[in-house]
Amino acid sequence: MVVQHNLTAMNANRYLGINNNKLSKSLEKLSSGYAINRAGDNAAGLAVSEKMRSQIAGMTQGVKNAQDGISMVQTFEGALTETDSILQRMKTLADQMANGTYDNEVDRTAAQQEFLQLNDELDQIADTDFNGVVVLNGGVMADGTAADGYGKIDYATSKRGAMELGSIGDMVKLATRDMKVTKDEVVTFTAAVDADGKITWTAPDTAAGTVGKNNKNGGFTYAGIAVSVDTSKVVAGDTITLDLKALTKAKAQTAEVTGYNEEVTDGVISDKAASISIDLADSDIVNESLAKAVNALNGLTIKTTVNGGADAVTTDDGKTSSVNGVNLNEIADDNTADLMELDDGTKLVIDNTGVISHVSKNGTVTQVATIDGWAGTEEGSAAGTITTKVSVTTAKYEPASQGSVKIVEPADVSVSNSNQAATSKLTYQSSVTLQVGARTKDSVNFTFSYQSNAIGDLKADLNCTAKGLGTDKLNLNSQENANYAIDRIDEALNKVSLVRGTFGAIQNRLEHKIDNLNVSIENLTSAESAIRDTDMPTEMMNFTKQQILAQASQSMLAQANQLPQGVLSLLQ
Repeated sequence: MVVQHNLTAMNANRYLGINNNKLSKSLEKLSSGYAINRAGDNAAGLAVSEKMRSQIAGMTQGVKNAQDGISMVQTFEGALTETDSILQRMKTLADQMANGTYDNEVDRTAAQQEFLQLNDELDQIADTDFNGVVVLNGGVMADGTAADGYGKIDYATSKRGAMELGSIGDMVKLATRDMKVTKDEVVTFTAAVDADGKITWTAPDTAAGTVGKNNKNGGFTYAGIAVSVDTSKVVAGDTITLDLKALTKAKAQTAEVTGYNEEVTDGVISDKAASISIDLADSDIVNESLAKAVNALNGLTIKTTVNGGADAVTTDDGKTSSVNGVNLNEIADDNTADLMELDDGTKLVIDNTGVISHVSKNGTVTQVATIDGWAGTEEGSAAGTITTKVSVTTAKYEPASQGSVKIVEPADVSVSNSNQAATSKLTYQSSVTLQVGARTKDSVNFTFSYQSNAIGDLKADLNCTAKGLGTDKLNLNSQENANYAIDRIDEALNKVSLVRGTFGAIQNRLEHKIDNLNVSIENLTSAESAIRDTDMPTEMMNFTKQQILAQASQSMLAQANQLPQGVLSLLQ
């Protein structure tokens, strides 16, 4: 027995460490579910499983890529569904106009107008894009914007033919703070572009004003109007047309009495007809409300009831006068009575002398008429009533105009095919490459190509614009031309069917590709699982064994630590 070195305890402690380490690793495998958590667990298995993982991840993304490819061809094929419908309508129109019963020019013109609109829509449908990619228009957009050598279609820098510009897409803007238009006119301004890209706008010699210095925003000034233009979209020959209305002063037209309509009751004989005078000059009608007040006098009813006898005319007691039912005898001196309400919230009032005044909303009183004569009777005549209705011409007031200006918008039939408001950047592709697997060799290039003799002189490509389908030059203006169009439209229908068939074949292939990838993913995942995943029952059995061994090692270490105490019995 020795005291300095407790070899038994050292041995027990060593095994305790080994068992605890194995127990820890077993616990880690059970907790993570992986048999390989670090390279030390299984270096070879780790290398193999990581390659499998990479392949599975690549295939999984390949499935998504193939699904995106299907979405793309479905988008284009779906667009061509409407192209087919349009061609069928064109065929119907051609058949109809090929019939000899349609010789009326109006009928053929109407059919041709629809035919042209349908061609326009064919071009718009061919511009269908998927995530910025277009394939159906041959690289030329409906508005004539062409792709560059790299297939890029950028409206901001694209070149196009000259056209009339309007306010769509903020192409042209106006600022009119200092406007001084002196003449009603419609002026067309034309752009010139020099070698340095500087833009100069000019007006025709017939224009009343002159074009001011071109300003920094690419526009110009005219009659105090600042015109701003998006220079990134301007080409030589572009035009802007403005409709200008000149400044005008206020105008007033007074009213005049044109006649009286008298009705005599009870045999009364009038020796003095009622009369009315309007003393306002043009300058006195200063607003529309006052003009309405004067106009309200048309049809004014003046009724005078007189007593018989010698004093019938000469005394106030001998007559009773009323205007529109207002009895003047009941109006006190220096007072007025309401005569009528006007539709603008103002009113007319009358005093007992027959002066009619207009009262504005703010209380301003303006005299508009004076009844300067009254119906009477000859002395000694019988009592009775005279009713007079007054006819008055119309008074007018036109306020001063500050002038106006507006942009004359383009009126082309195909304005929807204009790129004035376009900002999108698109890419034309005659083929597309899909990465549908984990390896470089798994990329597939789809050229969308087909071969057929069933499309006549049309090209075997994907161009499904009116030009690509050969319908852009067809017309129905005669029976012969309509007859010719029938077969050409049939060829266009055949081409669209072949393009759709091409997309359908690609879709079917991609669906098979997806099915194959899914099977491979499943099998590779199973193989990777066999290497990487923890076999839970087996590992649980191992964990239990290591747990027991660790506990046993700990117990034996305690016993071994007690052995050196036996030396004390020898020293007694």
